[in-house]
Amino acid sequence: MLNTIVRRALGVAAIAGGAAVAAAGARYSTSRRINAAQRLGEALIETDRLADALKYSDTEPEAALAACAVYLINVAHDAAAGISAPPTIDPIGNERKVSSFDGSITASVITTAHEPQARWQFEVDSPGIGRVSGSRRLISSKFTGPKVSMQTPDTVSIRLVNGYFANIESDLEFTGNLLAVPFAGQVTTVFGGASLSDSNGNVGRLKIEPTGMVSGTITHGTDVIGRFEGSISEGIQFKQKTA
Repeated sequence: MLNTIVRRALGVAAIAGGAAVAAAGARYSTSRRINAAQRLGEALIETDRLADALKYSDTEPEAALAACAVYLINVAHDAAAGISAPPTIDPIGNERKVSSFDGSITASVITTAHEPQARWQFEVDSPGIGRVSGSRRLISSKFTGPKVSMQTPDTVSIRLVNGYFANIESDLEFTGNLLAVPFAGQVTTVFGGASLSDSNGNVGRLKIEPTGMVSGTITHGTDVIGRFEGSISEGIQFKQKTA
């Protein structure tokens, strides 16, 4: 996973990543045929970013929304990391459950369609933090030289235990190396855009370039109250507007 965190310091909520991106790719570099539902479930139960969102949701909901957006980016990256061939897909109607090591966090992933678009419905229960529900599609895959590219749009609703909720619609793609090369560094890239909104009237737009550069804003009414910047490889920052 991107191993990102959100912290409040001098008006800046920093989403620090960087070297851990390479680690995520390396962790799965020996995988060949990966089950899409299993990998998605494993990514969904990494809810540390939602714990950050809960921490900020009462007083700094814009930072909470940023943390929710990073959770989804992490899910997209981790669900794709190391894929070096078209993933295997469960039978339609199959429910796959994935739990954290201590069993406290659980994800349910149901396969609802195959070709021409594979689809999944998912739910995550993270006690003391909140619940996540949503859907994912695998629209297409294409092979260019040694790389595979796939589109994986997500629609996600996040409701925290204090009543704060966020909705995110993404239009993300990923590319991965068909041939895993040891010590090659980052082998999976995620790019595209996402639209964000929350229960406090904040809305946002996040864009990730194929180069990994990140930009975007969160607004409240007509006011820009925070900006995303940075890169997937070196870390994303959400900079809140200061008085």
